Amino acid sequence: MDQDIVSILKLLGIGILLLPLLGAALAGGLGRPIFRGQSHFPVILGVAGAVVCSIAIFFKINGLSHHDEPISWMVPVYDWLAAGGGTWFQIDFLIDPLSCVMLMTVTFISLLVVIYSRDYMRDHDHPERGYERFFAFMGLFVFSMCALVLGGNFVLLYLGWEAVGLCSYLLIGFYYQRPAAAAAAKKAFLVNRIGDFGFGLAIFLIYLTIGHLDYATVFDAVKAATAHGGHGDPAALAGVLGLDLTAATEVMHSIQDRVTIIALLLFCGAIGKSAQLPLYVWLPDAMEGPSPVSALIHAATMVTAGVYMVARCGAIFAASPVAMTVVAVIGGVTALFAATIALTQHDMKRILAYSTISQLGYMFLGLGCFAAASAIFHLMTHAFFKALLFLAAGSMMHAMGGIIDLREFGGLRKVLPWTYRVFVIGSLSLAGFPLLAGFWSKDEIIHAAFLHNPVFGLIGLVTAVLTAFYTFRMVFRAFAGEERIPEGVHVHESGKWMLIPLGVLSLGAIFAGYFGVTWHLGGFVGFFEPHGALHHFLDPVMEPFTHAQGHAEHAEGGGHFMLYLSAVLAIGGIVAAYVVYVRRPWIPGLVRTAYPEAHRVLFNKYYVDEGYDKAIIKPLRSSGRFCFGLDEYLIDGIIWFVTAVPRVLAFGLRSFQHGALQGYGVSMVAGLAIIVLLVLFA
Repeated sequence: MDQDIVSILKLLGIGILLLPLLGAALAGGLGRPIFRGQSHFPVILGVAGAVVCSIAIFFKINGLSHHDEPISWMVPVYDWLAAGGGTWFQIDFLIDPLSCVMLMTVTFISLLVVIYSRDYMRDHDHPERGYERFFAFMGLFVFSMCALVLGGNFVLLYLGWEAVGLCSYLLIGFYYQRPAAAAAAKKAFLVNRIGDFGFGLAIFLIYLTIGHLDYATVFDAVKAATAHGGHGDPAALAGVLGLDLTAATEVMHSIQDRVTIIALLLFCGAIGKSAQLPLYVWLPDAMEGPSPVSALIHAATMVTAGVYMVARCGAIFAASPVAMTVVAVIGGVTALFAATIALTQHDMKRILAYSTISQLGYMFLGLGCFAAASAIFHLMTHAFFKALLFLAAGSMMHAMGGIIDLREFGGLRKVLPWTYRVFVIGSLSLAGFPLLAGFWSKDEIIHAAFLHNPVFGLIGLVTAVLTAFYTFRMVFRAFAGEERIPEGVHVHESGKWMLIPLGVLSLGAIFAGYFGVTWHLGGFVGFFEPHGALHHFLDPVMEPFTHAQGHAEHAEGGGHFMLYLSAVLAIGGIVAAYVVYVRRPWIPGLVRTAYPEAHRVLFNKYYVDEGYDKAIIKPLRSSGRFCFGLDEYLIDGIIWFVTAVPRVLAFGLRSFQHGALQGYGVSMVAGLAIIVLLVLFA
């Protein structure tokens, strides 16, 4: 029976990887000569196949959990490297509730984005400028993210991690003819290299300390080494690693000494990939890519990789209180920091980018407060409403000829009725409006933050109010008031290939949150209780977090007072935006006049990019110029001096090398004659 399950899971996992990869290969290699402008079809079919396989895996794992079968399966696929008669490294899949949720979220959102891209890229771009290339990159991106999620060891995680980074570089810089797009792609790639350097060091340190890189062995070893309140269990560790008691004791002390360093180095990778302070600066510039790319990267795939990694490595992070505190602090500060910047921006996609940074901060805040299931719950709901908002913004760009600056248009409610409706739904969910998807998941994180530390809870509440305000500042400026359309722009609603994905995402932005709550009959109409089916499904995987923090399960359960408070604050933020930007539109100008320095700092994003340029980039460029000059003058001078002696000696001899064959012949005969005479008379 077990072997049958392994075979089924192996086949489904391979399908999830190979189908998008095959679609990418067909679109890129045969798109123009074979598909003739229809290169989207192989990628759509490939990603759709991955969705079907992901759903099949979910039902398989969920069915096993109801029959007291194991819910975590390590599925060997291929022996990659073998040494000494044994296997040193395997390609294997880890299939459990966490990977099921991630795979369904990633593949389903990606499918809707790829379908939407059919009309967007066809109307927004000429096929000869890269239609096939775009869909090939999209398929490769989905393959890379699924490989990251499915990998059963740290090497496969790292390979998927880097492949996602490469694909993001290709997609962000898709319009490479534009200097801004090329610069944004390079910036994303280089900033991520900083975090990925720490991530790679963490993996090396894991292998140096434990001698293994597969998840099961590493996590079991860390649990054994930090058991009994951190004192460890040498006998259990010896059983995990197959060592004698003395060697296991030495390894146990090494793990205890290094677990915090390993966790923090792993978190460096998450800071870069998931755009947290101080490495968030690449994500707003990534808006230079096409809108479907923004939706794909910033909703359910690349930026959530860091959240997934921390949740996956819960055994390592939960064993270090220092690391958990760092995760919570970085997440909370980033959430508030990015929300304040979004208050003053005018580019809709950049507002959504800073919103993404802020919402990712919420997820890390939840992880750091031991509410890991709530963080994954928010990851799922965020995927729906943020993909909806990015694609709706793309629909507006499509209608407005690429214009997305709020200062250049307004009052579009009547000319773009469907885009307006779906944008409002996504905005309500992002703002945490009661009973929509974002409301449930955000409330759980805020409640867990209050239980863990009131300061974290207060940061969560303030950020929630700011989120509601800046989100509806964007809505009211774009759709309310008098109709303002730039001259020469013919506004038109998008076609069905774009509107249907928006409609499906709207349903997700409304109802996806109900997977994380439980309905109880009672009272007048009954009530909802947090900690629903999704949490119960994830609970076995999140055991390291709940074990390390006794009240974590209760924290994720939420509280009704916080539920009502967050609802009131969300509505208050929306009402405040309505008053300021619809009823009293003179207020923003008054605030700018009264507090010009504060507005300038927020509008210029706290001058972080300028600070990096002054403190890091310019000194590095000066150092590069110095090294170039050193190489050009000093090193070349030394080489010239060293070669001077041979050149002087050769100066006299080269006069005899005049290129005349007759002269060479006479010299050879004369030399031969001298040798003969010396021999004869010696």
